[in-house]
Amino acid sequence: MLVMRRWILTLGTLGALLAPYATRSDASPDPYSIYAQARSAWRENRYPPQIAYDVAVAVTEGGKERVERYRSAYDARRGVVRVDPVSDYELAHPVKPTGVNLALLFLRVGKPLPPVDFLGVPRLAPTYSFGMSGFVPAPSPTPFDSAALVREIRADFHDPNPRERATPTPRASELPEIAFESASHHDYTVTLLGSDEVAGHACYHLRLRPMRDPRHLRLRELWVDQASFATWKIVEALNFANGPGTTVPWTIRFADLGGAHYIAREDADAPIRAGGEIYERAEVRFEHVREVVRMPLRAPLGQSGTFLDEP
Repeated sequence: MLVMRRWILTLGTLGALLAPYATRSDASPDPYSIYAQARSAWRENRYPPQIAYDVAVAVTEGGKERVERYRSAYDARRGVVRVDPVSDYELAHPVKPTGVNLALLFLRVGKPLPPVDFLGVPRLAPTYSFGMSGFVPAPSPTPFDSAALVREIRADFHDPNPRERATPTPRASELPEIAFESASHHDYTVTLLGSDEVAGHACYHLRLRPMRDPRHLRLRELWVDQASFATWKIVEALNFANGPGTTVPWTIRFADLGGAHYIAREDADAPIRAGGEIYERAEVRFEHVREVVRMPLRAPLGQSGTFLDEP
C-alpha cells in the first residue's frame, strides 16, 4: 500500500509539472495562411482612381541632411505615374553660371554645382504593394465586385484557362480560395518568427526566403496585423527597378489614410554610393497624399534622365 501511494504521489507530481505543457496548444498559426491572408488584405484596399502627392527624397551626406521634393500624381485607371522632374530645391536654386567662361580655351572655371536628384527622379506611387498584390481601382461609391477581383487575379497570374464556376462569397473567418491558390505557388519559403508590435499594432513576424529569382522576389520579412492582416512593415532585399537603391536592403512602413493602406516611407538599411557621393542614410517619403478629380500634372514629353521606378 505504501509503495502504491508513493507511485500515485510521483505520478501526481509529474502531472503537475507537465500540466502547463499539456494545456498549452501546440498548434501555431500557419505562416503560409498568414501570408495568403496578407495578400488578400491587399486586394481589399480601395484607392481613389487618381491621387496627387509629394515624394520627398532625403539623404544624409557628411552628417548633413538634404531633402528634395517632387510633385507627383498617379492615375490608377491607366497605371500612369506623372512627376515634375524639377524638385523644389531646383526651383528655389535655379542653375546660374558662375566663374569666368574661357571659351577660347574650352574651359569653364567656377565652383561645381551641388548634385541633385540624389537617387534619381522618383517616378513612384504610394499604392505599390511590392509584389503582394496587383492594384484594383474602385472609386467610391462603386460596389465591390468579387467576380472582377477574381478575373484581375487570374490575369496577374496569367491563367490561360479560368475555371468557369460560381465563386461563393467567403465568410469573414475564411480565406478566399484564390488567395490559397496564389500562396500555393510557394514563391517563398515562409517562416513564422513570432509576434512584434509595429506602430501600435500586434503583428505576426514572417521571414520569407525566395525559392527562385531573388532579384524579382524581393521580400524578406513581413509584419502582418494579427486582426486585420494589413501589412505594416516590410524588409526587402533591394528596392526600385534600377539605380543605387538596388544595392542595399530597404525597410518599408505603411499608414492608413481615408480607409486605404499607403506607403508612408522607405528607408535604406545601409549606406548608398551614388554619383560619386556616399549617403550615410537615404529615405523616400510620400507626403500630402490626396484624391484629385483630374491629374494635376501634364503628361511628360520626352523626359530623359535617371528615374526611380518600381519593378
